[in-house]
Amino acid sequence: MADAEQLAAEMHAFYPRYIESFNGDDPDAYAANFSFPCVLFGGRQPVTVVPDAATWIAMMANTKTIMKSKGWARTGIEKTYAWPTAPDMGLLMADFVRYRSDGSVLMRGRACYTLRSADGRWKIVAMMEVAPSMPGPGGIPRP
Repeated sequence: MADAEQLAAEMHAFYPRYIESFNGDDPDAYAANFSFPCVLFGGRQPVTVVPDAATWIAMMANTKTIMKSKGWARTGIEKTYAWPTAPDMGLLMADFVRYRSDGSVLMRGRACYTLRSADGRWKIVAMMEVAPSMPGPGGIPRP
């Protein structure tokens, strides 16, 4: 059985691959980072259960269209934090930055992801926005 440090390292390593696929143009590769059904929630947003990859791909196509209309070109990572909660599960919190094509910052954000490992691959089972006025788990200050 993996120890907590190894699990945390695996979770940290998952996130750059996830962001790379988010920034890419292959919706199937991006959807492969999720275990369906998955859940989205946060703050005033209603809980959304996404039943399958096809639904997720359609939702994300719409989201990316909106982001691009606001100037988004890519997303980068500032820092990740990982808390294994079981040998095959954990919570990952990430500080991310959305950039415009000229490299200027469009927005900064923080999100939490519940991850599950199956067949040696970490996947997202739940995503939650951390509101800008809140620190999130551990009370870790934002960058």
